[in-house]
Amino acid sequence: MSALDRWNPLTPLAASLALVIVAFVGPQPWAPALVLAIALAMAFASRIGGKVTALTLLVALPTFVLLVLLDAAFPSTPSAHTRWIPSMPGTMDALAIALRLGAAIAALGVIVVGIAPRRLTRALAARGLPAWAAYLVIASLEAVPDARRSASDVLDAQRCRGVAVGKGTGVRGRFRALPLLAGPLIVGLVTESEERALALDARAFDPRAKRTSLAPIEDPAGEIRARRVIWLAVLAAIAWRLWEFAHALIIAA
Repeated sequence: MSALDRWNPLTPLAASLALVIVAFVGPQPWAPALVLAIALAMAFASRIGGKVTALTLLVALPTFVLLVLLDAAFPSTPSAHTRWIPSMPGTMDALAIALRLGAAIAALGVIVVGIAPRRLTRALAARGLPAWAAYLVIASLEAVPDARRSASDVLDAQRCRGVAVGKGTGVRGRFRALPLLAGPLIVGLVTESEERALALDARAFDPRAKRTSLAPIEDPAGEIRARRVIWLAVLAAIAWRLWEFAHALIIAA
């Protein structure tokens, strides 16, 4: 059980979305740095810090390196800096972009890693989410883990049949084995989709009907008030950003 299971899933979801918005509309680069620190602190407090940190680095670090290389390879002006040597302004811009992206990934990673998809959709359904939307959310969030399990099963089955897909086969051997893995995997995913559709039909699934939950998720009054405060803070941050933008336009005019 995750440490986030003590909360209604809508509360950490609201906090994560608020952090993402603040990372983009708040003062740069302090807002993304603060959001990144808060998101990682939330992750480590929920005992999922390692996974969220790895996910953040997996996205933010390549982005930073790519932007620095682009700045080094294509200077904005011939006199900006020596070719293949990144400039300080370009490096700082790359760091700012990577920092914002990393903060958003870290904030959303807490939700993706720490909250079970079915528990999140049950909470959303209790707040009025349509049944068809709840099914799409669950199917989307569980698509990658299901595909990974299916790929592992296909890999084991092909190895039992003598297909050389081990580490010692080399790159060419892996490319030769790829069609033998991709074919059964795609067929299996299509078959699973058909089975899910038949299961929904057998249960008389009606996307317009209002569903009731066998295991309702509690939503204490304190968390409801906390979410209201979060959304008010987000609206205040957006209003401040719009005011700054309008003020800059007035000064420029």
